[in-house]
Amino acid sequence: MIVIAVPACNEAKNLRKCVETLLNEASRLGEDFHIVIAEDGSTDGTDIIAQELEQTYTQVTHLHSPHKLGKGSALKRAFNEVEGDIYAFIDSDLATDMKFFPKLINSIREGNDLALGSRYMEGAEAHRAVLREIPSKIYNMLIRLLFKDSVLDHQIGFKAFSNRLIKDILNECNSTGWFWDTEIIIRSVNKNYKIVEFPVDWKEKSNDKGSLKMVIDVTMQNVIGILELKRLLQK
Repeated sequence: MIVIAVPACNEAKNLRKCVETLLNEASRLGEDFHIVIAEDGSTDGTDIIAQELEQTYTQVTHLHSPHKLGKGSALKRAFNEVEGDIYAFIDSDLATDMKFFPKLINSIREGNDLALGSRYMEGAEAHRAVLREIPSKIYNMLIRLLFKDSVLDHQIGFKAFSNRLIKDILNECNSTGWFWDTEIIIRSVNKNYKIVEFPVDWKEKSNDKGSLKMVIDVTMQNVIGILELKRLLQK
């Protein structure tokens, strides 16, 4: 069973296309799958669309939260909801070209514990606002320096995990927000799980996500996350 989580907070314009694309792509893999919409305190009607999708497709579950929990909490809740052999999550804007979805899943089938796309490896094609690209590159460089890992793109919303990694690490992750992506990678590195990163084509789909407020919010969450994870790992 492949469990695919879609974190969704105010994604009314993207969610239906995302889920229906995932249904189509996952059905080609020759394995049972289930999509969990981790809908997180939306106020734009995302919850209504998610409910409609759940009622239409037996492979879809809608997890609603009346209050915003944060990306990390939403994903943890989704992965704890359905038992799977492989777990993945895909950002609802489908910024990563879905032609790479089979590679993501097959990378776990081949024995890796964590697979992720990369916007920064040689061969990747990434198009995004400068306001987001520069802080992202600095952030990834800082993480590699502080935590001694070799991953180039910690933040991409295109990741898959083995069952054994999720069972071991998921509930150890303390981040409730954006830092969750980085935390689960660092904890996986520290426990010597097998990680594979591969170049993808990626295109930013929404200008509002590149806003200054968004960048500041994510940056602050990440700084707090870095300090807290450093403290925990040094115990």
